[in-house]
Amino acid sequence: MAEPEAPEPLARWEGEPAELWRTRWELPYLEIHARLGSTNDRARALLRGGCEPHSTVIAEEQTAGRGRAGRTWHSPPGAGLWLSTTFPGRGDEPGLTLLVGIAVARAIEEVAPGLRVEIEWPNDVVIDGGKVAGILCERLGAEGAGGVVVGIGVNVSQRVEDFGPAIRQRATSLELATGSAVSRSSLAGAVLHELRRVPRREAGLPVEAWEALRERDALRGRLVEGSGGLRGLARGIALDGSLEVEVEGSVVSVRAGSVRPAGES
Repeated sequence: MAEPEAPEPLARWEGEPAELWRTRWELPYLEIHARLGSTNDRARALLRGGCEPHSTVIAEEQTAGRGRAGRTWHSPPGAGLWLSTTFPGRGDEPGLTLLVGIAVARAIEEVAPGLRVEIEWPNDVVIDGGKVAGILCERLGAEGAGGVVVGIGVNVSQRVEDFGPAIRQRATSLELATGSAVSRSSLAGAVLHELRRVPRREAGLPVEAWEALRERDALRGRLVEGSGGLRGLARGIALDGSLEVEVEGSVVSVRAGSVRPAGES
């Protein structure tokens, strides 16, 4: 099936030419769009076309943004950083997602000093328990032989009333957390810089990354619930990227699915 034709990219973004951002961020290719269904879908199309690693797509608005398990990711115009970039080779799940989570957390702390950013296994980035960013890694081809698309959504300028009732209790934005404006272009540059530092691994986590995750683990020591009736005490993230949960005295390794703090929808 032929890929749908993409709309014409924007020539300027955040007051500067798009080409300036491409060269400043040292990207092989960059598209910035006013509106897309999904930046991940567009990046997948680029990957199928043989683009170079770190080719990147940004949208002011997504009309069909998504998270894990097909959940909708609300992506209103101008309110966040909606970005997808391409990675070479295979990426294990949830290992790569967690490594990207570290990169996003560090980037946020760079542009918003004073914040403490944590990671909620497997793909949420949180501040004081409020979800500020989500990550969706999608493989191309059998076992990701054609590469991986890394999608990142960061809430930047939303107010409380901008979030729907279903997510209002769990969502936050950088401006809500800091009380001041945050530059999306600075955030994009910091994220892309940190993504270049993500270690190349076929499986599991490097020890340094595992130690960083232990320091940022928002679930460790908390009662959690998950798919299949899982309910127990989160004991931390293992070196293989799984979440260890103590259930009735035994430790269960959770490698897929969703886990959340008990009592949260």
